[in-house]
Amino acid sequence: MHANKMISEVWFWSLGGILTILTVLGNTLVIYLILSRKRLRNTVNWLLFSLALADLCVGLTHFPTMACNSASLCSKCVTTALRWLFLNLSMTNLCALTADRYMAIVTPLKYTVFKAKRRHLFFISAAWILPFVVHFAPFTWMYCAGMKNAVRHFLTVLLFVFKLPPFLLLFTACSRTLYIAQIQKKRERIRLSQLRFNGLSRQNINTVRLQGQAKTFAKALGIIVMIFLICYAIDIARLICYTFYCSKSIPWLFLPVQQLLFVCNSAINPMVYAFFKQDIRSELKRFVKCCVS
Repeated sequence: MHANKMISEVWFWSLGGILTILTVLGNTLVIYLILSRKRLRNTVNWLLFSLALADLCVGLTHFPTMACNSASLCSKCVTTALRWLFLNLSMTNLCALTADRYMAIVTPLKYTVFKAKRRHLFFISAAWILPFVVHFAPFTWMYCAGMKNAVRHFLTVLLFVFKLPPFLLLFTACSRTLYIAQIQKKRERIRLSQLRFNGLSRQNINTVRLQGQAKTFAKALGIIVMIFLICYAIDIARLICYTFYCSKSIPWLFLPVQQLLFVCNSAINPMVYAFFKQDIRSELKRFVKCCVS
């Protein structure tokens, strides 16, 4: 039994280390590309930048602070609060990005009015401020003060106010966005064939193609949200069990799997951008060619 536990720990820390390296490298590259390439500095990519920054913080803090706790080198109170802060920041930034894409695809006419930079700054600011105010400050105070009953009641309120609503809204908004994007893609394919048949200019055809690229990114967002929902489903299940005093029935394997899935979610996001978002994919190819040459 002791040998099996040792093997499990070796696998856990090995996978955690690999996922941490992928998370840090991938999100750092996305941040670098957006900051260094002028053509990438648009409103959607600033939301991606904010999400990549939150995911980078997850990679830099999650497993390193867990290792610090296991070696008794740092305060469990502070490191636990920091880990949950950056995980919540990743969630709120994904909500902001999903809300932006939902408006762009489902209500495109309203989106053109709502596209002011101040509004996007509002989305990003809210995504970073809310976790500090709603979770980090009260949780750190109660957890560090050893108020176990208060922490339990706080986590119950947090589940129904701050965890479940974004979880359900992300699923609903993303499903609606993908459905509308698929309908619009079919219409644009018909328009494109009509433009070619009528012999109109390449500029008009390129305009339709550019509009289609926004729908392609909707698929990328759908993959990101799906991965997020899978990775955070265990967290929601554990919180529900903790709320209704049945946490002892949770298998011991759930906790390490949960920790790995948290970082896995942050590691996969930049790979999805690089594969689906055309402007980031193009700049990434140039970057790789430049490095090779």
